[in-house]
Amino acid sequence: MADMLNIASLSLNTFQKALEVTSHNIANASTEGYNRQQVIIESNAPGTSSTNFQGGGASVGGVDRVYSEYMQTQLYSSLAMKERYATQESLATQVEGIIASNDEGVQEFMGRYFDSLQSLANNPTSTTSRQLVLQEANNLESHIGNLSAVLGDIEGQTNNQISDVVTEVNSRLVSIQEMNIEINNILTNTTSQPNDLLDKRDQAILEISGYMDIKTYYHDNGEVDLYAAGGRVPLLSGNTLTQLEAGKSDYPDENRTEIFARVGDQKQIISKNIVGGELGGLLDFRDNMLGQAQNDLGVALNGMAASLNWQSYQGYDANGDAGGNVFTPLNMNAIDNIENTGPVSGLDIQVSFNPNAGASEPPYDGVTALSSQPATYGDKLTFLEKANAEIGQFEAREYEFFYNQATDSFDFFDYQTKSPVLDNAGNPVAVARGGAANVEGMYFDFTAVVAAPADGDSFLVKPHQQILESFTAEMKDIEKIATRGQSPIDSNNDGSIKDEVPAAAAEGDNVNVANMAALQSAKMLFSDSDGRATESILGGYSQMAVGVGMYVRGTDIQLTAQTSVYDVMVAQRESYSGVSLDEEAANLVKFQQAYQASAQIISTVQELFRTILDVSR
Repeated sequence: MADMLNIASLSLNTFQKALEVTSHNIANASTEGYNRQQVIIESNAPGTSSTNFQGGGASVGGVDRVYSEYMQTQLYSSLAMKERYATQESLATQVEGIIASNDEGVQEFMGRYFDSLQSLANNPTSTTSRQLVLQEANNLESHIGNLSAVLGDIEGQTNNQISDVVTEVNSRLVSIQEMNIEINNILTNTTSQPNDLLDKRDQAILEISGYMDIKTYYHDNGEVDLYAAGGRVPLLSGNTLTQLEAGKSDYPDENRTEIFARVGDQKQIISKNIVGGELGGLLDFRDNMLGQAQNDLGVALNGMAASLNWQSYQGYDANGDAGGNVFTPLNMNAIDNIENTGPVSGLDIQVSFNPNAGASEPPYDGVTALSSQPATYGDKLTFLEKANAEIGQFEAREYEFFYNQATDSFDFFDYQTKSPVLDNAGNPVAVARGGAANVEGMYFDFTAVVAAPADGDSFLVKPHQQILESFTAEMKDIEKIATRGQSPIDSNNDGSIKDEVPAAAAEGDNVNVANMAALQSAKMLFSDSDGRATESILGGYSQMAVGVGMYVRGTDIQLTAQTSVYDVMVAQRESYSGVSLDEEAANLVKFQQAYQASAQIISTVQELFRTILDVSR
């Protein structure tokens, strides 16, 4: 009977523990990251007698955590991709609404300006029409300025979000490091499994996965290592913590926040290697959507300004003077890399639209220029064709160039892709120190670079983003609008050409302003391999708007797909290790009945004792 009492006592303790664990499961049914626990009930070693083995009842062998490392890591990766596309979708739809709108958007203002030119071409002496041209130019300038400010604000907010998320990641890393230490101590000093602490740590890792993609490695001592950048950068390894840093890029003047990790003595930029989580979405949006949209829009604006300016140069204003700039031409300097060690500054490098720089400026074929003619006078038509050819070479990209000491030249690269910029023959572009050249329509002037930079010193230029900030209607006087063309050059009776100074056509002539208005539909941008432009200025803007729309649609598709993957992983994890209230309710009944039955054993033993005592009396 002593054996029965001992078995019953152990059984009571066992099922009391089972009821406690079941209650704990029920209480945490809605706790994020909680994994169901279950009591392991083991049969005790039997006792022996002279004839047989005597059962010893049962006791608690431990409390297991129902857990799948595979499912958990799949949950990490699926959440990272879901949050990436959710972030991209949220930000991209803002830009789509701002840029791609046809109602009071850039295209509308461009169209109004060209319409005003056409109105002036129809009535070239009208003061009202001239005033309308300047008014629409100012309206376009104002709209571009407002748009540039809004896009700049979005970029600034994105940079701030990147910094905020990095702070959150670092906070979680510190917590995980502390939990690693605590878990290791528990496993070292006891035989108990710290199930709730393990759940809490996994939940912190899941939260980091929502911020950025990571890889995990679990050790037998209970610690977990975390890696970023596709597994190349240890964030937590051997319980040594590497915190992330958010700071300005190597080009401080470009207003761009990058993510750094200090590995050993090296501070590495890892932004390009983060592809998941909120950070991955922020970086992809900023670099591949917002930045690309700014560059695409800048190509259209640079094309518009350059083509109108050079067409204006062909004509004459109301006073008979040669036409001038309609919009302020692009003119900027390069940005220095903060790591540069040489003596050269970005201020020594000038970038502009200057298609005929360095070229001789010949007079018209067969015409001898008079001494009174300006020295800069040349073949305007030839220069216009050259300008239009360079406009067709514009590419929506940013340029990073490195000084190559071996060749004493600057090697050009695409700043985003890091690929070499190629010329029309497919060769990498390089411009000699002290030289100058047109590269994809932009004139890069290194003539002020006298001293040699240090080998590898680099500089950055964003010509098509710069125009968004500097786009200005330069022409302010209605008399300066170059409506008139040039008077024809007459020939002598013998077929030779007279020696004449070209002059403005008669007042009321509309040839030049009509040509300016015609630029609305003229093919100016994105020349093919044969040098033929394939898009108009408005078409270039439309192409940008289409690119924005495609990014949004692609992001929506990916978000739907990744959300489905994540939901499946959540469902699988819940099915395997989540708490089922129905199952726990059934366990409550089962363990309660077992507990009551164990108590009944004790009652039975007590009855037997009383019977024996009664007999002995």
